[in-house]
Amino acid sequence: MEEFKKKLINRQILLFVAMLGAAGTFILSSRFEQKATMSEHLREFIGGFQAGIAAGLLCVLIVFAIRYFMAAGNPERLKKLYISETDERTLFIKQKTGDIGMNIISYGLIVGANVAGNLNSTVFITLMCALLFVSLVRGFLKIYYRRKY
Repeated sequence: MEEFKKKLINRQILLFVAMLGAAGTFILSSRFEQKATMSEHLREFIGGFQAGIAAGLLCVLIVFAIRYFMAAGNPERLKKLYISETDERTLFIKQKTGDIGMNIISYGLIVGANVAGNLNSTVFITLMCALLFVSLVRGFLKIYYRRKY
């Protein structure tokens, strides 16, 4: 259990770094001006997307940080979190749905869409559509395998 506790501490450090990055992204996304060739509605949409992704990511990171912080201080919660993370059924479903690969693809598309929003609206919309497709496939696979197994 001590190894798992050390793993949680490392996760908390990474979450803190990610929170700083998300907060920086949130601040920087409002500083950049989109190209003047874009329509006003598209500029507002892209700005809202960038701010929403950064704010949503920040909220999710805060929830995980609180969850890990509370588990590290309470042995009962630590054991419960350990059991939930090492559950064979959950690990099997993650393996069947390609959870790690889907996460990497999703994060890459999010970062790409945020960067492209400041450069080219066509690329931004294309990356958003790809992100939507990957998210829908991921959600469908999770629902399917949870019901099947």
